[in-house]
Amino acid sequence: MEDLKNLTNQAVEKQPEIVKRFNEMIDSQHLSHAYLLTGAGGIGKKDVAQWVAMRLFCIDLQGSMPCGECEECTRIMSGQHPDVVEIAPDGQSIKVEQVRFLKSEFSKSGVEGARKVFIIEQANKMTTSAANSLLKFIEEPSGEVTAFLLAENRSLMLPTIVSRTEIIELKPLPKDRLIKELTEQNIAETDARILTRLTNDMSEIQTLVDNNWILDAHKALEKWFITATTGDITAFVDVQTRVMALAKDRFYQEKILDLMMLYAMDLLELKFDQETITYEANRRQLQELADQTNVRQLLAVADVLLPLKHQLSQNLNFQSVVEKATIKICNIFKMRGR
Repeated sequence: MEDLKNLTNQAVEKQPEIVKRFNEMIDSQHLSHAYLLTGAGGIGKKDVAQWVAMRLFCIDLQGSMPCGECEECTRIMSGQHPDVVEIAPDGQSIKVEQVRFLKSEFSKSGVEGARKVFIIEQANKMTTSAANSLLKFIEEPSGEVTAFLLAENRSLMLPTIVSRTEIIELKPLPKDRLIKELTEQNIAETDARILTRLTNDMSEIQTLVDNNWILDAHKALEKWFITATTGDITAFVDVQTRVMALAKDRFYQEKILDLMMLYAMDLLELKFDQETITYEANRRQLQELADQTNVRQLLAVADVLLPLKHQLSQNLNFQSVVEKATIKICNIFKMRGR
């Protein structure tokens, strides 16, 4: 029971302004029939939708907050409430049969009351047929029905769906909150800080954590960077033997380039006596390097790394892009002290 009650607080902790906004809409009876909640994975879209459902159904409100303990709240949080219906992608997409089921539920009266709530996760994964099938309800709602469509990016939704919903964009989680969540999942704080510099999307973070990719990438790029900053051209070999093994596709390639850029940013931060850096575990080595290198050279390193993602977006070969950058960085550090 305590675990479920804690879940009721997730929306408030992650999106307090959005929760306050929905509270005001419910109190003034201005709740719309369809909402599109957008934002990165893990920032609380489903938490907000479930919180609204609990706010509507809770039989023991604590002021303007659902109690999280009554039968209505616990059934919603466990996905067992007959009048709160959720669907999610079946495989890679939400299929038209799923939306037909949802529409059949739309047409029914609430099992235990007049109101019904529908939550469609990853709504951007609806097939075109499924999205078109949903349009009739969105255009002509009937009864006390509120639908929540959850999507990471509104641009991935059909314009006809977007135009018929009230769009609410959720803010990214503050970095300290994100780091706290990651450390609670037994991710080391040093790794959590690196991950949150790469993305604020929890689903992307999970992808980077899976199979220890982020740990392997950190080790490989640490060796690459230390070798390159000694002016040792064998860093070129590190690209071929270690970095390329991690560059599975465009997603991972972009993260590798981000990790490289963060080394350059850390050197500049340390050069200008800033306390916060990304690679905290490498602080001593990076501080020594920053002390031994002039600002012009450190800016030159950043200038080499900064355009790489743009080059990748132009479909240039990833290995070629990184190898050329490595040679340039080696040459910059060969000139160190001059």
